Amino acid sequence: MSKGFLVSIAGVALVLTGCSTTSGDKGTSAGSSSEVVTASATTTSAAGAETGGGVPTAASESAKATPVTTTAKAETPAVMWNPCGITDADIARLGFRADSKQVVEGSAGEPSCRWQSTSGKSEVTIVSSRQTLQDLQNSGRYTGFTPVRAAGHDAYQYRAAQDTNKTGCYVSFAVASGQAMFVTRNLKSDATEPCAATVQVVDGLTGYLN
Repeated sequence: MSKGFLVSIAGVALVLTGCSTTSGDKGTSAGSSSEVVTASATTTSAAGAETGGGVPTAASESAKATPVTTTAKAETPAVMWNPCGITDADIARLGFRADSKQVVEGSAGEPSCRWQSTSGKSEVTIVSSRQTLQDLQNSGRYTGFTPVRAAGHDAYQYRAAQDTNKTGCYVSFAVASGQAMFVTRNLKSDATEPCAATVQVVDGLTGYLN
């Protein structure tokens, strides 16, 4: 009986061990496979969540990105109008002496010329400047800005802040290269009012300014 008991015990043990081994192996194998799949799915899901639900990551975008070459377009500066190019005939027609022409020193690359009137009572200076109207207003050197119409342009007339006797008057307006500036300065007290004289000069040069 002891032997049978031992055999039975061994059989049971063997059966139990066999069941455990067979079932365990299969269970473990299936469980392992399931766990691997689950883990793999979880990892993919987490990656998707981290990258915005499957949106390509920066690394993948970088790898796929096609290099774009851009070429900077160089801007050609506007050619400045040169008032010194006004013909002698046109200057004489406006009542100024062509032989009195004087190139006035100014900022580099900003041409300007001056002429004396045939009467000797006034002079006119014409400047091509890169300054804007706002530059002129902010400089503090000018005052009394008043809108006027000259040579078909919306312009402004103003005076030098230090010109307390009002012997001079400026008229200027924007052009492609900056400002076209005209100033008449009276040399004698009986000369024409300078603002009216300046507007007359501008109107007489319309062909150069449009």
